[in-house]
This record gives sequence, structure tokens and C-alpha cells, in this order.
Amino acid sequence: MLVLIVFCAIAAVFIGIYLGVQYLNRKRTQALKSLAASLSFTFSEKDDGSLMALMSVFHLFSQGYGRRITNVFVGKFNLVPVTVMDYKYTTGSGKSSHTWEQTVLVMDCEKLQLPRFILHPESIFDKIGSVFGRKDINFDTAPVFSKRYFLRGDDEAAVRGLFNTRVLGYFEQRP
Repeated sequence: MLVLIVFCAIAAVFIGIYLGVQYLNRKRTQALKSLAASLSFTFSEKDDGSLMALMSVFHLFSQGYGRRITNVFVGKFNLVPVTVMDYKYTTGSGKSSHTWEQTVLVMDCEKLQLPRFILHPESIFDKIGSVFGRKDINFDTAPVFSKRYFLRGDDEAAVRGLFNTRVLGYFEQRP
């Protein structure tokens, strides 16, 4: 009898956690939907697959498995096409699996003439990769930025030019 009570209590805790997460996800989706409407953007709770196909040219969207795009809003900001989305994927398996969730901003503006680069919080995998020759652009003048973030680009000089003191300071203040 005691085993049954303990089992039911544990099940109730897991069900409660699951329902709590579902509630928070719905609440976030509603907040993003309201934000999209206030910006006169279109909103979709799920990608129909077409956005994933477009994004497949980017390294991020080839990582792991179980890839999903949700909470998509699309519109123009100062005449620049903008897409904001939540992106989720899983790496590893079993006890070693990890699900990554992030919000992605895509701007389609040739006038900006930005160099191609990747910026994300530096992880243990980036540190291990550096041992095997994976190049990270660091700044002697911004050690906090260099420690927190992994930055890589095809044209290092152009990327360094983009990440000026003001931009580096911005990211140092917002981990």
C-alpha cells in the first residue's frame, strides 16, 4: 500500500511539472503573439516546414535531431525583412542527451553588408574544439566578452571591425 502511495505521489509531481511547463509555454506563446501584433508582424505557432528548409543553409539548423521551429513572427522593421523564431533541437542520446532551446533573429538586409559570423555563448564544447584547432576570435581589449562568447567568421578582419568597443561593451553588459 505504501509503495502505491509513493508511486502516486511521484506521478503527481511529474504530472504537475509537465502541466506547469505547458502552461508557461502557452503563456509565452500568447505574449509573443501579442508582441507580433503590436509590431504589425504575422505570427504562427508552428513552422509548416518551409522556414526550416530556408534556414537549413545555416550551420545552427543542421545540429542534432528533433529540430523544431515555433513561435514565428515575420514582418518588416525599418523596411528590413525580419523573422524571429524559437528553435529547439536535441543532441546526444539517453542520459547524455541535451535539448537546446533558443530564440533566433534573422534579418535580410544586403545594405548592412555584414560579414558572415557566428556568435553564441561559449560552451565547454567550444573550449574542447579550440584544442583541436577550432578558431575563436578573441579581443585583448574585451576579456569578459572573449571569455563569455564564441565568435567565428570567414573574414576575421571584417568581423573584428564589426565588433567595435561599443558592440563588445553591449555584450559584456548582457551575458
